[in-house]
Amino acid sequence: MKRALINPEVCQKCQECAVALLCPQNALIREEPADIPWVDFMLCRGCMKCKTFCRNGAVLEEVKPCNGGFSQSW
Repeated sequence: MKRALINPEVCQKCQECAVALLCPQNALIREEPADIPWVDFMLCRGCMKCKTFCRNGAVLEEVKPCNGGFSQSW
């Protein structure tokens, strides 16, 4: 199972975050404009389109094995 993860060391906290604007699931959360955004794992479906949206390459792909059961979170 894949999910997106924002690398805080690479994120430039762009005022107009392309990932936040273009994510098909609206899974990116930014509480304050100056904050580094984070991915809500309950909304992220792992399409990884966000990797192409971020011009700074701050989106990482987090992969965890699926054991076939249902889990509310990671």
